[in-house]
Amino acid sequence: GSALAWHARPEAGFAGRNVLLIDDIFDEGKTLAAVSGYFTAQGAHRVVTAVLLDKAHARKVEGFTPDVVGLSCPDEYVFGFGMDYEGKLRNLAEIRSLV
Repeated sequence: GSALAWHARPEAGFAGRNVLLIDDIFDEGKTLAAVSGYFTAQGAHRVVTAVLLDKAHARKVEGFTPDVVGLSCPDEYVFGFGMDYEGKLRNLAEIRSLV
């Protein structure tokens, strides 16, 4: 796999602190697993991960699952409620799929 490319790394010290990571969708989990690992390596006391959607498929990062999941969704391209489709439709009040 490829390494995470940071646009800006967090600058605060995280040793001994609790960190909450929130993401919109847990697809394969590569980014969330890498960011979680970063905070753990920085000495965070605990890293908790929460996602709105967990996409149902078997292509997940092995050995990593979010701590809190809002909803499960089928393996379809979803958008709305903060997730965009080709840069649009992010502000829909519901989650939709292309199928």
